[in-house]
Amino acid sequence: MSLNLKVIPARLQHMHRIKWAGIALATAVFAFAFTFRILPRVLPYAGQEALDNLAFSRVILDAEGGELQVLPLENGLRRIRVPLSAVPWDLVDIVVRAEDKRFFLHPGFDLPAFIRAAMQYARAGKTVSGASTISMQAARLLVPRTRSLSGKLGEAWEALQLESRVGKRGVLDIYLNLLPFGQNTEGFGTAARVFYGKPLSSLTRSQLMTLAVIPRGPTRYDPYRNPQAVCDAALRLAALLHYKEDPGIDQALQSVLDPGRPGIWPFRAPQFVRWLTCKSEFSDHKGREPIRTGIEPKLQAAAETLLGNTVAQARGKRISNGAAIFVRPQGMSIAAWVGSVDFFNEADSGQVDGVTMRRQPGSTLKPFLYALALERGFTASSVLPDIPTDFGGAEVYVPSNYNNQFNGPVRLRQAIASSLNVPAVYVLERIGVQPFVDLLISNGFTSLEDQRGNIGLGLALGNAEVSLFELVQGYGIFLQNGEPAALNAGTGEKQQKGKGEKTANPLIDERVSVLIRDMLTRHPDRTLVFGRPGTARRLFRGALKTGTSNQFNNIWAVGFTPDLLGGVWMGNFSGDSVIGKASSGYPAEVVATILDAYSNTGVFSPPEGLENLAICSLSGLAATDSCPHAMGEWFLPGTAPLPCDWHYKDSSGIRVSYPQEYREWLSRYRYRTDILSPSGNLAIKKPLDGSLFFLNSSTSLPEQSFAVEATGNGAGRLLCDGITVFRGNFPIKVMLPLQKGSHELELRQEGSSDAVDLIRYEVR
Repeated sequence: MSLNLKVIPARLQHMHRIKWAGIALATAVFAFAFTFRILPRVLPYAGQEALDNLAFSRVILDAEGGELQVLPLENGLRRIRVPLSAVPWDLVDIVVRAEDKRFFLHPGFDLPAFIRAAMQYARAGKTVSGASTISMQAARLLVPRTRSLSGKLGEAWEALQLESRVGKRGVLDIYLNLLPFGQNTEGFGTAARVFYGKPLSSLTRSQLMTLAVIPRGPTRYDPYRNPQAVCDAALRLAALLHYKEDPGIDQALQSVLDPGRPGIWPFRAPQFVRWLTCKSEFSDHKGREPIRTGIEPKLQAAAETLLGNTVAQARGKRISNGAAIFVRPQGMSIAAWVGSVDFFNEADSGQVDGVTMRRQPGSTLKPFLYALALERGFTASSVLPDIPTDFGGAEVYVPSNYNNQFNGPVRLRQAIASSLNVPAVYVLERIGVQPFVDLLISNGFTSLEDQRGNIGLGLALGNAEVSLFELVQGYGIFLQNGEPAALNAGTGEKQQKGKGEKTANPLIDERVSVLIRDMLTRHPDRTLVFGRPGTARRLFRGALKTGTSNQFNNIWAVGFTPDLLGGVWMGNFSGDSVIGKASSGYPAEVVATILDAYSNTGVFSPPEGLENLAICSLSGLAATDSCPHAMGEWFLPGTAPLPCDWHYKDSSGIRVSYPQEYREWLSRYRYRTDILSPSGNLAIKKPLDGSLFFLNSSTSLPEQSFAVEATGNGAGRLLCDGITVFRGNFPIKVMLPLQKGSHELELRQEGSSDAVDLIRYEVR
């Protein structure tokens, strides 16, 4: 076999040519990529800051996707972003074919169009046709440039840079959402709303073509001023795109909305939206996606209607406004927010937000006080004195109850359920004002921070100012295992722990929160003060707590079920006194009605981690066979009471013996005083050991004093710093002057040197 040596060089030459052709092609591809993709991407881009900070109108949605509000940008500009995936294909087809038919082929600028435009300019001496691509127009929308040759070249370069960063779809997204339409409107999505009152996806092709011509000259093609010019331009566009002459153009123009037509922009839950926009995390939102909140439209509407009707019923008492907020405990997201009855009512200050306004909350703070008491050693059966009591100081403070009656010894459960005032002040005096303030502030009542110096025992009755927002948020602690739970808008921000989740360091013991919840849901305990009939005893599956300020110009109610928590305030924003006494039954009815209608779960589960024991209904001590009435009560493990020693049996039957401190109360209501115990434990009842008093610099020293109360058997003697200040029969009640320094109170039983009680206190 012989080889044809002449063929080998020819084949080598062919392979050599292929090799260099490949190298040339690869070089060309690299040069193209480097010039039109890599270089534009790595070099500084003048529009980068505008691209990064591109903001749109923030669309606030309710929980079901309905619009609450569409918030404009600066100077009232509306720019609603519609993602490209939601843009009708007809609109993309119209825009690309009319503005830039080679859009999907060029890298950002159209070289043939540039050459054609330059030649036409050279021949005519003026601009005959433009060479702007959609990418160049999008770049100009981000960074405006002059309409000159240098401006066009700058736009072409920035179009390359823009496409290298966001791609073709990103360019279309920017272009369709930033085109100006006049009327303080940008973008096709906003224009569809302004001119047709519809979402972009609902427009016909004729309506889309009508919109497409407006950005070419928003003044010239204003459909309100020049409808014929718009019609002619849209028909030319239809012909250019080889659409059949479309008689729908006329109909599209006729369907353009009256520019003064109301209702294009929703305005729902205005005070809630105002609160939401003031949150720090909201300021970073660019509006590129809608903001879905937890507002439930039916619940919101029901709260607005019911509150408005209730305020109308109470107007005769100078109740002119109200506020309400309802929350879903699982996640603590706000489901309804009514800041006022009528936002547009200037006479009643409708734009004031009653949810965030600070007012005196009355008795609604008592559950937190009793929660702290349970933490400090009290039990649900601890007996508290509901008797005429003066809590001394620079001014004698003598609280009374809602019904102006005193009930003698009452159990803590009765005191909270019937909202008794004297027991609450009694408890606060013993646990201290500052620990209670600290608990409230830790539970979200930040309004109290700047009121610390002016808060006294009246805090037990709610004489400090807090907001309805803080109050409802605070009640969440009884539904969140004792842990503070911040309210949120339900926008997906970090949520608090839900039901069943435990925390290592709750603010109050989880079992205490369950016990308070149990007290607030046992409505029969309210009969002590409120009686059996009436709104205050409305029965429903949940907790209910009411409150009224001293002048009756703020009436409150807070309630909850396992899946809904809410509160209502009623009064007037001017702070005027009401006519007569405004009953807290008004807001209570609103709360109970909403909870009945919009709470879907059943009653609370029985308390866990607590012991149920039989107690004497009068003394709160463990029931014996001498107690005529016994009942069950819940206790934290290890806090069970001693056997009842108030009841005993003798030859005449069961007898009762009240402690000495109830002498005045028995006499006041003409009860037999022979049932008063002739003896009592030798004890200084008031003040507590370690008490701290503060002098009031604005009051003279002789006017500043405090009360000392003591019990014992027969006669006794009270000494202060070794000096006798009182001698007489028990019970002892005496006022002593406040003197700066550390002091010692000593109580002695007459005739016995061994019977002594001793406490120390300090005055600063």
